[in-house]
Amino acid sequence: MKRKLVETWSTLTYGRRLAIISVTGLFGRLLYVGFERPLRIWSDEHWYITQAYRLFGDHPWSSIFDYSIPTASHGPLVSVFMSPFAALSPLNPNATAHETNIAMAELRYVVPFVGFLSLLGIASVVRQIAGDRAALIATSLAVMYPGLWIRDGLVVSEPFAIAAFVWLLATLLRWRRGPSWPLTLAVGLLIGAVALSRAEMLALAVIVTGVVWWHDRSTVPLWRPLVAVSIAAMSCVPWVAYNSHRFEKPVYLSTNLGITLAGANCHLAYYDGRYLGYDDMGCWAAASVAHPSPDESIRSSEMTHDAWQYAKAHISRWPIVIAAREAWFFGLYRPQWVVFMSLGSGQRAWATWAQAVGGYILFPIFLWAMWRRRHPSSPVERLARRLIFVTAAFSVALAAIFVGHWRYRLGLDLVALIGVSLWLADSPPRDETAIA
Repeated sequence: MKRKLVETWSTLTYGRRLAIISVTGLFGRLLYVGFERPLRIWSDEHWYITQAYRLFGDHPWSSIFDYSIPTASHGPLVSVFMSPFAALSPLNPNATAHETNIAMAELRYVVPFVGFLSLLGIASVVRQIAGDRAALIATSLAVMYPGLWIRDGLVVSEPFAIAAFVWLLATLLRWRRGPSWPLTLAVGLLIGAVALSRAEMLALAVIVTGVVWWHDRSTVPLWRPLVAVSIAAMSCVPWVAYNSHRFEKPVYLSTNLGITLAGANCHLAYYDGRYLGYDDMGCWAAASVAHPSPDESIRSSEMTHDAWQYAKAHISRWPIVIAAREAWFFGLYRPQWVVFMSLGSGQRAWATWAQAVGGYILFPIFLWAMWRRRHPSSPVERLARRLIFVTAAFSVALAAIFVGHWRYRLGLDLVALIGVSLWLADSPPRDETAIA
């Protein structure tokens, strides 16, 4: 029976194999949605879903508890994407709060399809580097790896950001072989999608675009990436312009920077061994009391100022705090606390533990794989190695600057899977001209 299955599998085309693997991943993600915890009212997910329902109503982008207060706590892409699905399933105004939360949580079943797009994007990236076999290996690993499916059961920004970033890489690899206006437009829009889903990944999207151009600067004119970045900026203009008259201070992508920095730069995060290098609800609460302005832009600006002042006043603690942030980032310090905190966002404890174990397994293998393939022979794999290094370094630096949240491992998880796939495939890269 096993031999027959192997023989049948070997006769299938690449497209059919990829479809089987990707659809399996989709079904697994849809199944996983049913295991998520009920919608948490104070979570980021609740904000995204609420804004999706309000987008076509009388109070778009307003505070969850007060229609009169504008909000831009997160980028708009997730809520805009989800808004048509929210419009197709309107809430019952006579329902109880519990019934409303259950109805809102049904939007979670849309997100696995975004994860499905990521699987196809990973296949496209790896296929352009090392061929069909490596692409199928990469997709199979992505189906199984908890770091990539754990957020696909919630309406949060990570699935959207990783899908946009993966397809940005795939488009850049195709763009460098023959830059055209449609591909330049696609690169710009994908950079914009990354920015409007997770603001901190905008820098990474621009950096990888620059790396691809630098690698082929003799054949790709500089104005191509500049045009792409300009298109990305223009795609963000409507959101920035909309916020310009709603807040006292400028809001470019979100107002979340202040609370993020305030939580990571305070006494508990610098001196308390339990939370050293992490953030804590006590810090968030203290910052909110100190800056009660209902205007999110003012509150974020004041929190950012206080956080920076605190960090400068305790500069001698930076080495140990940064080391602790990296320990949190790689799950080497108090992973049980991360599991506990993840319950508040809706994740099950077993799923977060699976994410931790997945990282413990993947990252050492990734380092070994990079060492074994440290002398790539083809130009496209040399470029891929640079993109892998830059993305991994950016993820690690992000944790050092902010805090070691596992959601900041998005880029590292992705390139680690790609690196391991290239090593497992153990085949010479395809001739670039043969890639369709």
